[in-house]
Amino acid sequence: MRQNRIMVSALAGVSALLLSSCLASDEDTSGAATDTKEGDGSVTMIGAISDAEADALNKALEPFEKESGIDVKYTPSTDFTTEINTRVQGGNPPDVALFPQPGLVLDFAEGGDAIPLNDLIELDPIEETLIPGFLDAASDGDGNVYAVPMRMAVKSLVWYPKKAWEEAGYEIPETWDDMLALSEQMVSDGETPWCIGAESGSDTGWVFTDWVEESMLRTAGPETYDQWYKHEIPFDDPAVVEAGNLFGDIMFEDGWVLGGTDAALTTAFGDVDDPMWEAEPGCWMMRNGNFITGFFPDDIQANLDEEAGVFVLPPPAWGYEGTPILGGGDSAAAFVNDSDVVELLEYLGSDQFGGSWASTGGWLSPHTTFDASQYPDETTREVFQIAADADVFRFDASDLMPGSVGAGSFWDEMNKWVAGDEDLETALQNIEESWPS
Repeated sequence: MRQNRIMVSALAGVSALLLSSCLASDEDTSGAATDTKEGDGSVTMIGAISDAEADALNKALEPFEKESGIDVKYTPSTDFTTEINTRVQGGNPPDVALFPQPGLVLDFAEGGDAIPLNDLIELDPIEETLIPGFLDAASDGDGNVYAVPMRMAVKSLVWYPKKAWEEAGYEIPETWDDMLALSEQMVSDGETPWCIGAESGSDTGWVFTDWVEESMLRTAGPETYDQWYKHEIPFDDPAVVEAGNLFGDIMFEDGWVLGGTDAALTTAFGDVDDPMWEAEPGCWMMRNGNFITGFFPDDIQANLDEEAGVFVLPPPAWGYEGTPILGGGDSAAAFVNDSDVVELLEYLGSDQFGGSWASTGGWLSPHTTFDASQYPDETTREVFQIAADADVFRFDASDLMPGSVGAGSFWDEMNKWVAGDEDLETALQNIEESWPS
């Protein structure tokens, strides 16, 4: 039986993004004055973190509650965007909200509801230990920061069957060209290099857009990547075409993807790894985030360190100089300015938060200085170190784009391109034309 709870959190940002266009508030419900009021000893907080993960969050808050004497009342929401929007517009915002993607925070900031944190808490100590670029995602163009990260997801990972890999004598590629050469070697050995599956119901397509985003970050670099998701350059810019073709070199190469394009479109993303764990692997490499381990077969999960290998998706030698990481996470934003809220945000944004949560699995700190010994296995520690060693971190671009694009036309057009219904240039032009005015 597979464990699906991780996916609820991993895709919470998708449903949130689809509804973000509903945000509209003419009233400032936050009372966002620069003067911090004295708290009453309690903080209300809502977020999309639910079920077992909500229990882990509450346990991770216990040291703070014991030390500070502040009671944190966390309420999980199954429809976070609707609830936070309704409460803010109704003049009843929570003190703190945990956002599954930063774009939604900035929507509230634009409406004057979320409180800029620059004058509330000391951000420099937080930023000093964060993976570079993490705080940028919840910052506006004027340098105001509206949320502090409290959980990280790492996407730029390639998973492989460790035992079979070592027996075959394959080596970890250091550059994109090395990875292509390894793929060619596997084909010469009579093997199929890649497991790619994007089926995810109405959300089908995010696996393909992740690949394009990974390629964009590695070829054009973080500055152009930022211009792209902000629509400061057109969606069909030559840099995006180049990034798409980089993925296409893998996706469309004959014999490189198990089942070809048809299987990539119809195989569930959580099942595509199954052939990789067979005695004779049906495919050898799968790119996906750290959450995907929750979809591995039970026996692989139970022996993760022995069975699953992982390496960072390498950059092309001619692209961005450095190792960028694509990912996501949850960030804490304030709607009420009082001393209890300030104290909680300082804790959530620190490298001291999350030790007990880390030990249960499924949680990563965005701080390079977090005590990695608290993670439950060597594989998780390795993933954390991959992110900690990154030159720059960038949030999933589709989570930062308007919902009609990031979770709409971008997914749809990439599906058409992979299916062979459109060429890449046409698909990107259609996405550009879909961008809202």
